[in-house]
Amino acid sequence: MVTTDPYEDGAQETRQEFTTNDFRITRALDSLLVSAKSISGDKVAAEDIAARVHALRHLLKQVGHHV
Repeated sequence: MVTTDPYEDGAQETRQEFTTNDFRITRALDSLLVSAKSISGDKVAAEDIAARVHALRHLLKQVGHHV
């Protein structure tokens, strides 16, 4: 089975766009973590949000993002 790089086919976003998106995604996830850590009134909610951000980061890494 021959696999091709979707970037070479031109069917997907360019590598530069993908890298730019990684940077934006990383900034957004980091911002969410800071916000979650600043929640002082509801520790459970803060921990839940932080856990969801970590899970999202993990999923993004699985599909090739460097976040």
